[in-house]
Amino acid sequence: MEPLGGPDLPARNYTIEALQRGLSILALFSREKPTLSLTEIIAITGLNKSTAFRLASTLEEAGYLLRDIDTKRYRPGIKVLQLGFTAITSLDVRQIAHPYLEQLSQQVGETVSMSVLDGMEIVYIDRVRNQQIMGVVLGLGSRLPAHCASMGKAMLAHLPPGELDRRLEKTPLVPRTPKSLATRQALEAELEQVRQQGYALNNEEIEIGLRAVAASICDHNNCVVAAINITGTAARIPVERLTGELAQAVCSTARQISQALGYSPLD
Repeated sequence: MEPLGGPDLPARNYTIEALQRGLSILALFSREKPTLSLTEIIAITGLNKSTAFRLASTLEEAGYLLRDIDTKRYRPGIKVLQLGFTAITSLDVRQIAHPYLEQLSQQVGETVSMSVLDGMEIVYIDRVRNQQIMGVVLGLGSRLPAHCASMGKAMLAHLPPGELDRRLEKTPLVPRTPKSLATRQALEAELEQVRQQGYALNNEEIEIGLRAVAASICDHNNCVVAAINITGTAARIPVERLTGELAQAVCSTARQISQALGYSPLD
């Protein structure tokens, strides 16, 4: 089949220079360079400042790039992440999720965290701390028992069949407070509730006076890879707010992050 335009036109006549330049900018981002300034884009591509700015602004308006208001640095937007470019999918979950965590924390005025599951423990990999929270001091790498934590329950609820049994055989359920789940039967019942309602709660199970609500995050393989939560004091977060406003907010953000990771709900 002859290409559109006739057989005698050279291939270069079918290229769109502006599109080519825009794609070349998107290809600059990688694990080593998850964000770039306009100056860096200019230096790498050799584009003049005016052209680079117009291209970056166009990509930003279309949702393919996001620009941090404070640092002025660009990062891939959700549309690029969904396309599955090799350079972009190499970014880890934390890099992709962090802007969403910041936005969620600002929205609800509480501390927002992300963790992954390691055996029967959760490991904190990101945290946007609200200055008003008081309680346990947690940083990156901190660990908590999964059965007591909202993020832990959000991930445990979606383990493959039999995997929860294998993990429980190795780890006893030690309560942290009088409100912690202490039996396998109680844990399994709560995990079923998590699956039905779409979020998990921590009602003073880690420390008396602290509450949290969490939702799981899925990747492009439709596998749960992490969880995020909203945490605050019981004085600031009555149960009605926990299961209402905050549950809705954390579930919405978890869906956005999952979509950014390429998640597509199964029919």
